[in-house]
Amino acid sequence: MQNKRGIFGSALKRNWQLPEIDAQIIQEFMRKDLDVLSSQILINRGARLDEVDDILHPKLKTQMPDPNCLKGMEGAVNAIIDAINGKKNIVIFADYDVDGATSAAILLSLFEKLNANVEVFVPDRIKDGYGPNPQLMRSIKESGCEILITVDCGAAAYEALQTADEIGLPTIVFDHHLMEENAPPALALVNPNQFGDNSGLGHLTAAGVCFMAVVALNRELKLRGIETNFNPLDVLDLAALGTVCDVAPLRGLNRVIVAQGQKIISKLSRIGIAKLAQVSGLKKANNVFALSWVLGPRLNAGGRIGNSRFATEILTTNDEKRAHELALTLEQLNQERRAIEQSVLEEAIDMVQKTNQSQSDLIIVGKQGWHPGIIGIVAGRLKERFSRPAIVLGSVEMDDKIAKGSGRSIDGVNLGGLIKEAVNREILLSGGGHKMAAGLSCEFSKIDEIREKLNQLLATNEIAAIENQNYMIDSIISLGSINIDLVDRLDRLSPFGAGWDEPRFLLQNVNVVKFDYLNGGHLRTFIKDENDNSINAICFGASGAKLGEILVSKQKLDLIVRFKRDDFRGANSVSTEIIDASYAVQA
Repeated sequence: MQNKRGIFGSALKRNWQLPEIDAQIIQEFMRKDLDVLSSQILINRGARLDEVDDILHPKLKTQMPDPNCLKGMEGAVNAIIDAINGKKNIVIFADYDVDGATSAAILLSLFEKLNANVEVFVPDRIKDGYGPNPQLMRSIKESGCEILITVDCGAAAYEALQTADEIGLPTIVFDHHLMEENAPPALALVNPNQFGDNSGLGHLTAAGVCFMAVVALNRELKLRGIETNFNPLDVLDLAALGTVCDVAPLRGLNRVIVAQGQKIISKLSRIGIAKLAQVSGLKKANNVFALSWVLGPRLNAGGRIGNSRFATEILTTNDEKRAHELALTLEQLNQERRAIEQSVLEEAIDMVQKTNQSQSDLIIVGKQGWHPGIIGIVAGRLKERFSRPAIVLGSVEMDDKIAKGSGRSIDGVNLGGLIKEAVNREILLSGGGHKMAAGLSCEFSKIDEIREKLNQLLATNEIAAIENQNYMIDSIISLGSINIDLVDRLDRLSPFGAGWDEPRFLLQNVNVVKFDYLNGGHLRTFIKDENDNSINAICFGASGAKLGEILVSKQKLDLIVRFKRDDFRGANSVSTEIIDASYAVQA
């Protein structure tokens, strides 16, 4: 297959690549009880032969390192135990997304077992903004807090932590966001992405860091002869939720956390998760899809357009009635969020096209009054639609001068680093994040200027990554070979997600013989090949896009698809999703 097909024919302007793999290497992998297809999939993801057992059988017992390998962990553990033993008033300051909520819930689960004096504070997205700030530090100190623990935030809050230090508020930070070389003042700072951390665990989310923290705390408490009645495995479900919903790469320890954590989630033993599954109609909560597309959006809904504390509360309450009330509220908020999101997305797409940004390296659109709680989701939608890093700016009021922005990136473009550099150059008022996502603030009046300057700041290798995005294809497949046996073989290699992509397959010379438009701009298709084999397939967000135009063209097509078990139609049914299309190359 020639890469140029992706440039000239693919709806998403991707290069389609089918790697050639040495037959001898495939044979070596097959000795690990793998078939040819499974071997190809692992090899295509860069797996080494000596990693196969860990990939197929992820276990904490053999794959989790000593938590003290994280710089600052030992000091944080000792400080927390001293605070609990001293009956000090502890406040956990959490970010308002799922990673923040699960991080807070992980720590709270242990602290409550120890009868610690602890409260959770989650800032209001609109009123307080993101993360710690000097004013919040003062008000938390005045409330009687004697030691502050920040989770999923704080590592880059230099001014806030400086204020905390000045007013005598000891602070412990558990975070994973990118940092500058000089760390802010803190009693202890645990972040695998800080300078001097040699753990190699920079892929962890805050929930992963906090999971390691409770393992370290529980161990140290037992060494001191203090019984906790706490099993860290009981919060592995929370760590898995935070990892998946923060779109962290599912490799190494993250893969283990998610593989084992989703098994716990599937039991629905946590009251809040059980109630969320019930009100959302989720039949099975045993995979990444359920965590990222069903549970995650509902947990996030409170922080986006409602009460930012709802997510942490529903994950920690033991009151069945209260859990049901919260689940119903989050379900309603999520429906409202979806309506707002759809409206803003339609405006944003129109704005991208009118400003001729669809071919730009970096897309930036904004409007006063676009709800700050949904701009990150819209940025993600734009990124997927236009195959470009995207930043969306909004504000609470229609006459606000200052814009709050959220961005989503693609592989090869360090968006957090780009935003931080722009702050240092005074292009932006504030901002930061990590490689795939970032937040920022700027003046609405300078959007055009900022767009130009950020595009200029992109490194040569980042521009190359934008212009030469690939879809790696694992295998060419026929319609007749799509069955539940194929899904079973794929499931063995799961969990799939960020950094461990779901397998993609190429269907050649097929026809879309029927199609229906669904709510939300999705397209349902009925596909046939020359041998009269057929399948149903869905393509999300195809309406009004080049992808939809190609699918309904009534021409012979080549399609990139992926498969999963269809839990709605039955255990033996296969769900097929179209993710890219091009007009078939005739022999």
